[in-house]
Amino acid sequence: MKTTLKDPITTLAGMPFLDDGFDSGQLLAAVAAVRHVRAENLGIDGASHADLGAWLGPGHALLLQKNPTPMPGVPLSPDRQTAIGQVLDGLVETIPAWQPLVRLPSRFLLLDSDDGAISASCRDWPQYVLLAPAAFAHRRELREQVTHELCHQWLYMIQEVWRLAEEGAEDLILPSGTADRTPSEVLGAAHVAAALVRLHRTDPAGAHPQTTADHIRYLLDYGRGCLSLLDGIGSDLTEAGRAIAQRLKEAL
Repeated sequence: MKTTLKDPITTLAGMPFLDDGFDSGQLLAAVAAVRHVRAENLGIDGASHADLGAWLGPGHALLLQKNPTPMPGVPLSPDRQTAIGQVLDGLVETIPAWQPLVRLPSRFLLLDSDDGAISASCRDWPQYVLLAPAAFAHRRELREQVTHELCHQWLYMIQEVWRLAEEGAEDLILPSGTADRTPSEVLGAAHVAAALVRLHRTDPAGAHPQTTADHIRYLLDYGRGCLSLLDGIGSDLTEAGRAIAQRLKEAL
């Protein structure tokens, strides 16, 4: 969608999970409107009469995806659903300003894949978070993976309103060695790193106390490495993408 809005940092008063004044309500309203228009353009039955807010549900959002990547997810057990609920509650207790962020209407599924991933999300599956069994090994691990994937979900919604990279932008290799990542995905990786740094600095006892400092250093190095990659392809980012990159540099 083309937009006359200013860049997302200016319009939304910052970035989700980094700025307490982030205007999540304005973003959700914009996303609902964008999805409603897309539904009408796709000729989805009842789209013109549906409540705008209905398009913020993950089920409705999934209807808008053309030929989506198959989702390797299966329902979670009640115990695992409970564990996720406890983690979400704990995140709000730790950083109260995150309440509207962690309460985003989302569906959590068990990641049914043997590719070694511990969690996954994709723009093709808006507001669906997939967690592998290993994510439930310890509450600290689950907290980090849930935060990680919710960061992606909010950035995906920003991308529904603003384009972050130009068409044909160069794919990049993340500092972890993961290849074929778009500039938007590299921004997403840096965003996750910055959010996790904030979480661990706010509540170091919630991570591994003996390794918290080392983990924070790793996240800082990783996030800064992602942004260094983007410095080399600055012309591939849109104004919106550059604004987000600048805010992430300030956070990292």
